[in-house]
Amino acid sequence: MVLVTDFFKAKKPAAKREQPSPPSGASAEEILASIPDAELPDTSDSQKLSFFQLQQRKAQAPQATGSVDIPEAKPHCLSGLTMVFTGVLPNLERTDAENIAKRYGAKVPKSISGKTSVVVIGDEAGPSKVQKIKKMHIKAISEEGFLQLLRSMPADGGSGGEAVKAKRKREEEESRIIQEAEAEEEQERARQQQAKIQHVPPSVSKHSSRLPAEPVREISNDDKLWTTKYAPTSTLQLCGNKGQVNKLRSWLLHWFDNAKNDFKDPGADGSGVFRACLISGPPGIGKTTAAHLIAEDLGFDVLEKNASDVRSKSLLNSDIKSVLNNTSVMGFFQNRHADVHQENERRFCLIMDEVDGMSSGDHGGAGALSQFCRITKMPMILICNDKSLPKMRTFDRVTYDLAFRRPSENEVKARIMTICHREKIKIDPSIIGQLVQTTNNDIRQMINLLSTVSKTQKTIGAEQSKDFSKSWQKQTVLKPFDIVGKLLNGQIYSPHSNHTLNDKIDLYFNDIDFTPLMVQENYLYTRPSNCRDDSDHLRRVAQAADDISASDRINSLIRSSEQQWSLLPFHAVMSSVKPSREVAGNISQRINFAGWLGQNSKQMKYQRLLQELQYHTRLRTSTDKKELRLEYVPLLAKRLAGPIVSQGENGIQPCIDVMDYYFLTREDWDTILDFGVGAAKGEAVLKKIPTKVKTAFTRTYNSSTHPIAIYKTGNSVGTTKSTASTVDYEDVIQDDTLKDDDDTEEKDDSKFDSKKDKLIKEVKPKKGAKRSKK
Repeated sequence: MVLVTDFFKAKKPAAKREQPSPPSGASAEEILASIPDAELPDTSDSQKLSFFQLQQRKAQAPQATGSVDIPEAKPHCLSGLTMVFTGVLPNLERTDAENIAKRYGAKVPKSISGKTSVVVIGDEAGPSKVQKIKKMHIKAISEEGFLQLLRSMPADGGSGGEAVKAKRKREEEESRIIQEAEAEEEQERARQQQAKIQHVPPSVSKHSSRLPAEPVREISNDDKLWTTKYAPTSTLQLCGNKGQVNKLRSWLLHWFDNAKNDFKDPGADGSGVFRACLISGPPGIGKTTAAHLIAEDLGFDVLEKNASDVRSKSLLNSDIKSVLNNTSVMGFFQNRHADVHQENERRFCLIMDEVDGMSSGDHGGAGALSQFCRITKMPMILICNDKSLPKMRTFDRVTYDLAFRRPSENEVKARIMTICHREKIKIDPSIIGQLVQTTNNDIRQMINLLSTVSKTQKTIGAEQSKDFSKSWQKQTVLKPFDIVGKLLNGQIYSPHSNHTLNDKIDLYFNDIDFTPLMVQENYLYTRPSNCRDDSDHLRRVAQAADDISASDRINSLIRSSEQQWSLLPFHAVMSSVKPSREVAGNISQRINFAGWLGQNSKQMKYQRLLQELQYHTRLRTSTDKKELRLEYVPLLAKRLAGPIVSQGENGIQPCIDVMDYYFLTREDWDTILDFGVGAAKGEAVLKKIPTKVKTAFTRTYNSSTHPIAIYKTGNSVGTTKSTASTVDYEDVIQDDTLKDDDDTEEKDDSKFDSKKDKLIKEVKPKKGAKRSKK
């Protein structure tokens, strides 16, 4: 295999390099013409099928066996070709086939266009792609034709024009990478030399008693982490998000000009009305680095704070609010002229990282920070990972929103290869695409992985990548919707699937609380793969329901006082994996959120109301909650609402009499109607009562005093009128005059007696005062 870094031995600049020699051998067009065309399927009946029906047909198609020998092709043999894969191949997984094509230099887009050279087609290919193949007259080959192409193509893509262009572009890119690596090495040597000059201790005079300063400990470049060693030193070294970086630079550059206009001029891009900027995006893509580099390039002194360290409002007021009006004093000591000093006072920037780390229960931290964004006298740059969280809504209209996206493979490729060149690592360029895919475009993790692999290997090719590809996989926590989508997908249960039982259990452990609930909510909305008929479908649904029921018994052992947490893997199988396996196929509608949570909340509410109702009526009913709900509540609903519905205002007093007999309150009247079912439902009954009658009922009830059976400690339910609490004066103990022992003098108790009489006088009720029944 010819690796890209084999060209790193060259030291000539790109302008002086010789033109690449034309590739030898036949052209790609000639070899493709010798390969037989694949038979295109008939797509006339596919026009009548929905998307879900097409997905079901694809899931029911024979899966790839994986038993095929991949020929060892020439280096860059597919260079210059643009290949599209569609359908289910007999032996190769589509992802594996795409990686093979990329490994040998082909471009592999997802859709067909005018630049497509060849399409590799399998079973159940997409109807739209088949129609494009026919319309554009594009070459279509089968899996066998693809393997034949690998065996037949010469090195560097043959003698075709596209192959020559691809080779020239590849060599120019390699030359540019060499130049960038050499320039970075030169800059690093210059910085180290400058650091040595600055830290040379001053010479000590013979007559001086002061000792030389202790030298500062410097960490060698080889001992630094690669993420620190190869951190971008300019915005040109940032990977991706060029447009967002330019917007951030423009906003920060014109910040003080907008401040003169009191942030009333939005400008061309609408950023002129915001005092603060919010950068959002996944971790490891350079958000914080971009903010620091731009602020430093524009001459700002940067003050960085971690928002997760100042979560509450009080901490923000003590640590951040005092800084908002501060100015940089850097220029105060370096410049003597007043005009330069005034210019330097303006250069100060506050960067708040991990803003989404402030939880909603941290005593108003997020709200206080959003208020600071309205009044700050210096630029504020807020950085977060997930802007879609509910707690981040407070920043919606007070910050300039800049969403950073994951960089593409082409944007990362040059930087990764530059690092490999400086570390003397030979890496196959096709491996970078696999590295980007497995790390989910996280540049920071890519560099850390290369640092780890470099300790044991200096050559990374396709053969080596297979050994540690699993270790490259970035472990990200999936959301409940993604978990259910994977579990109910029929492809992961295929005999030739790469997903083991442990992989399916790992999906459950992404969220052990929500995953079983989401599976229970959505398992009825699938079309199982390889289902023979409706009875087979019904049998699978019944089996899945039995598995979910059995998992509840396991969950009771885990969550109860026994705390048998070792049963969690078994619970994962019975609650999520096994029921999903029974009905796995294609989901016929969108995935719904777990409705059990809402129903459980409603049940707890009605249980609480029923408990309160049973507590109030206990002296008259002498029954438990279950019998009260089944026997008493329907009859009480008729007695309490019937007269008002039929007689209007004349039926108010009979209803109040029934309420007083059962010690019911006005809130209990609403509760009893809420318990109604069908035609007796509360909403239907209240619609029959005019607003005027309901107002009269409430006014009549509040104007009178009602009996109360028992006062509940901490939650007293009494009359609607506020009555002062009375003290039974009969309980006041009439103490005798206090006397000391015989050997002591008698104390004067006149003062104590006067206070006691005053207390008795205050608590003694007046004549005619009403007393509540006890």
